[in-house]
Amino acid sequence: MSVIILASGGIDSIVMSKILEGQKQKIIPLFIDYGQLSANKEWEACKKIFKECNLPEPKKIDISGYGKFFSSGITDEKKRVYEDAFLPGRNMLFLLVGASYAHTVGEKIVAIGLLSEEGHLFPDQTEDFIVNANFALNSALGDNLTILTPLIKFNKKDVIKLAKDYGVKLSDTYSCHSGKERYCGKCVACKEIMKSGETESLPQFKGDE
Repeated sequence: MSVIILASGGIDSIVMSKILEGQKQKIIPLFIDYGQLSANKEWEACKKIFKECNLPEPKKIDISGYGKFFSSGITDEKKRVYEDAFLPGRNMLFLLVGASYAHTVGEKIVAIGLLSEEGHLFPDQTEDFIVNANFALNSALGDNLTILTPLIKFNKKDVIKLAKDYGVKLSDTYSCHSGKERYCGKCVACKEIMKSGETESLPQFKGDE
């Protein structure tokens, strides 16, 4: 059996993948283009970093219309990238797509890279949400799937340290919601890195301006 990994080009999903690989789990990385501003940068980084880490090539699902219809600061340049960052249903969408794919190919496990709740901003980042989503998805699919959250006890600083320990080339990851070449220093993802004190680990980070 394999684990369906909800993958991006960021640090969290590659560390999650390395953890599961270390547990002798086979993985199937799944990248979701939901209409995010950073979709192209994330996808290129995702392909590159998974190849560098000798992990399976990610598969891509395009549901970009979702972010275009339910716009937020991470899908619409006209909105504020931090203050308007919440995209309703984003993590539920990820899990629905991952679980549906798992059901289709006969797999039973989906993994999502949620971090510790200590700094969470949105209702779909909690352990309670995961438990309820798991029940809902199994009811919807008539299946017995399990959602894994390997990083749920870690904060961003912990994850960056693990990435270094695994030999992940952090300069080839992409963890900014702006979609720009250089990190904006203003989005939720950038602020997490700034709070961790690990900005020097990422040469693509230019800090808050």
